[in-house]
Amino acid sequence: MIINVLIATIDSGLEQVENILLEPRPDLLYIVSHQVTGGEYRDKPPALDRSDVVLIQMAGRGLSRNRNHALSAADGDIVLLADDDAHYRQEYFDTVKKAFCDDESMDVACFKIATTGGEPAYKDYAKEPYLLNDRSHHFISSLEIAFRLDTIKKKGIVFDERFGLGSPLVPSGEEAVFIHDCIKAGLKVKYVPEYVVEHPEKSTTKTMSSYATARNIFKGAYDARRYGLLAYPAAFYDALRYRQNLRRENIKPQQYVRERLKGARYILGGSGRGKLKDL
Repeated sequence: MIINVLIATIDSGLEQVENILLEPRPDLLYIVSHQVTGGEYRDKPPALDRSDVVLIQMAGRGLSRNRNHALSAADGDIVLLADDDAHYRQEYFDTVKKAFCDDESMDVACFKIATTGGEPAYKDYAKEPYLLNDRSHHFISSLEIAFRLDTIKKKGIVFDERFGLGSPLVPSGEEAVFIHDCIKAGLKVKYVPEYVVEHPEKSTTKTMSSYATARNIFKGAYDARRYGLLAYPAAFYDALRYRQNLRRENIKPQQYVRERLKGARYILGGSGRGKLKDL
């Protein structure tokens, strides 16, 4: 069983990738998708000149575009998503392989992220495994996700490029959309309570209010992605349902609805997925 670690990075972030790499092993290949916005970032660091590292470069921005670019180059059995500030241990890769070997019907796994240096836990994770659906799952992080490559490719599932860092309106949530697409396609998506990566605990989205503008816009876009036109009445319904919470946050219901509708229109108005452009 071969694992492909898909590392998405941009510009000078390429210099950090060497911190991810461990001692080579025959069942592991790192695929680094590097977005380049200027010629000064194009040079390959000597530390990446290894037989177990594949570096591919592309122009432009957009984290989901970057992940799709890396995915197009993957050819292993299991894919593990990574960023340029993630950290791994050899035993984490063994954990991933064991999880997929133990449950041969599992198509997608959502694992756990460990923190370092005495930091608080990354999330309040459940202790027992469970199957994910659109009503029963925790907030998904990309570093938690691993999947069987052949299944994902057969179903034609990719990251929706309208979501994620670099998006013109919804710079987050691409992981939730990806998992939704997997579930909708009938894949078995399972939470596995095992650590497979390390990352600092601090996160902008984790400290953001539940009713911050960015979250409201994402919710509208996400609902439109899942339910189509029903995203519009859902915005008004939730404004009534959460009116006490909105009042505590000093947010007017009209503002909340406007932001939800803005996200819904972004999806239903025909915003397309960008084309990949290789250098």
